[in-house]
Amino acid sequence: MKKLLFAGCVFFLLSSCKDSRRAQWDAMGKHHIITLYAADGKEIKSWESTGNVSNAENSDGWYFEDVETGKLVEISGTMIITVK
Repeated sequence: MKKLLFAGCVFFLLSSCKDSRRAQWDAMGKHHIITLYAADGKEIKSWESTGNVSNAENSDGWYFEDVETGKLVEISGTMIITVK
């Protein structure tokens, strides 16, 4: 019985990981909405990316190309990134 319970837990953990990985792959190349928030929870600014949003190694920052300006934007802080 313990083996069956253990196998069930392992299956559950692996299947939930697959869903998040699949969502990451599905989001590649799609436009994203990036919203930056202040410490008090108020929105500072929002952008739309032309495609991928990437994070820099050894940094807490993110970078992307802005649809409106065509320029590279690099930000860090409290933000929410969603697929459009």
